Order: sequence, then structure tokens, then C-alpha cells
Amino acid sequence: MKRWMCWSALSALTALLSVPAVAQFEEGVLRVRAGAFFPSDVDLQNFNKTWFAVGLTYETAGISLLSSDATELSVDLFAHHTGGSRGTITSLLFTQVYERPVADTDSKWQIRLGAGLYVVDTTGPSENVFGGRIGLTYWVNEYYSVEVNYDITDRFGPNNDRASGLSVTVGYRF
Repeated sequence: MKRWMCWSALSALTALLSVPAVAQFEEGVLRVRAGAFFPSDVDLQNFNKTWFAVGLTYETAGISLLSSDATELSVDLFAHHTGGSRGTITSLLFTQVYERPVADTDSKWQIRLGAGLYVVDTTGPSENVFGGRIGLTYWVNEYYSVEVNYDITDRFGPNNDRASGLSVTVGYRF
């Protein structure tokens, strides 16, 4: 009971102290994406040719690094379930975004360069590997986007597999 009270008090204090720090940044933008993932590794293709892809991205406002237009934090889940086999690849990425508007429209093109952690759970125990992403996004208007990404990861498992592949998603920005 005493431990629970200490952790509750510490959590409340942390929340109260972090509000002013967060308030100095502008509001960010949240975006959800859904589509398909096509693994490039032969062993992962044997499970199922197409995997389901879903992602959540938070664009930080007021934070840009490496001369980028925006910085994003994203979580993606690539999953399949066929017959008796199933598998997931989860990524947590830190991404730099560079954009170019299309003349006289609300449309724009964006190039994304990201790096981060991938948690791969396909066969046997799950593995944590480092990976990266390069992507191209076309914003149809202020809210809807079409995104094509290529993810590449470090090797894992006894077969030296990679959780690499191409994803095609449609997104909606709040």
C-alpha cells in the first residue's frame, strides 16, 4: 500500500511539473494510417505475401532538426494471420520530414527519413532490432495522404532474416 501511494504521488507530481514544459510548445498533429505491408525477406513472405499495416504518427510542432520541416514520432504495426501462422513487426521511429508544396493547391509532397527500434515477433521469441525508413508521402489535401515507405532492419534470428519491406498506406490527419 505504501509503495502504491509513493508511486501515485510521484506520478501526480511529474504530471503537474510537466504541464508548463509541454505548454511552451505549439500543438502537434496526430495522423492515423492503414494499408498493406509487403515483406522483402523470403522467409517472411512464406508466412503470407501481404501483411496488414496500421500506424499512428505524432508530428511535433516547433521542433525541427537537420533543417527539416517537421519531426515525427511514429508507431507502426505490420501483422499477418494465416492458417496457423501469425506474426507481427512493430516499429517505434523518430522521423525527419522534408516537404515541397504543389503550386496553387493544398497538395504537397513529403520525403521522410526515420530511424528507430523494431520489435519482430515472427518465429520463436521476439527480437529487438535497429532499423530505418525512407518514405514518400503525397498529401491530397490538408487531411488525407497516401504514403509509400521502405523499411530496412538489422538481421535477426538463426536465418539472418530482416524485417524489411514496402508499405503502402492511406492516412488521415486530425
